[in-house]
Amino acid sequence: MGDAGFHEAALTLTLKDGRRLSYLDLGVGGGPVVFHFHGHGSSRVESLMLEEAAKRLGVRVIGLDRPGIGYSDPQDGDRLRNWPHDVAEVADILGIEKFAVQGMSAGGPYALACAYEYPDRVTACSLVSAVPTPDVAKRAGPRVRRLLWWAAARFPNYLRKRLMQFRPDARPSEEAVQARMQRVAMWLGGEDLHLMQIPEMRAILLRTMLETARQNGAGNRAEIERLVQPWGFDIRDITRPRLFLWHGDEDRIMPVAPARRMARTLRNCTATFYEDEGHFSVLVNRAADLLAPLRV
Repeated sequence: MGDAGFHEAALTLTLKDGRRLSYLDLGVGGGPVVFHFHGHGSSRVESLMLEEAAKRLGVRVIGLDRPGIGYSDPQDGDRLRNWPHDVAEVADILGIEKFAVQGMSAGGPYALACAYEYPDRVTACSLVSAVPTPDVAKRAGPRVRRLLWWAAARFPNYLRKRLMQFRPDARPSEEAVQARMQRVAMWLGGEDLHLMQIPEMRAILLRTMLETARQNGAGNRAEIERLVQPWGFDIRDITRPRLFLWHGDEDRIMPVAPARRMARTLRNCTATFYEDEGHFSVLVNRAADLLAPLRV
């Protein structure tokens, strides 16, 4: 699909401070609302993976691009702590009083921030293959991963340099993204590899990965720099709304051990672990499971 397809999939609105925020609105218009927060290196297009299940369950899914991603303007300040206020403003503009939030991978912390900030407005919070808090990440999981989290927080200048190499400002070609997807798929294996071999899913992944770099790499780089530092709120203080955690035992991007530890740390959390699922496959293969409890 060409660049025009991305534009057609993007709706934009203007926030009070003048920033544009882009989103994708799908599913059933009059149904209960779930704001979907995409993963790192992804975009609003990711929510297309939920479209079929959303229609079947009567749910309205709104996928938002975070600042600097897609057509959403960049934002100064604390990306994580400011995000709930953007979401609440979007809900106000769209005439939505209450809503659920769902965070995929790096979108998980943003979902938790919304649950923390607006417990009376957020009806449920769902974490899918989610990034754990820094303290959990440094205490659970493979030793190399724990060391990487420690080093990322301890040496921010080095992290910034590596991120510039990994997420440069130059917009990648479609061929480069396809080649990277193939390398990642082979490394992931299992259900994630199977998923990336399905033409329709591969096309969505390609679109979302191209769209994340529409502006430059700054939005994605800033996100990682923020998430490896303390989040500014204690997840143990979240007693409302209902929390759901979904994770695959075969996840190679976000290992399952930190997810199990975070599930024990969270209060009022229902955790589901899938024996044969990977990172992306949970979102696709279990889409109905994820959305069903968010319909209240």
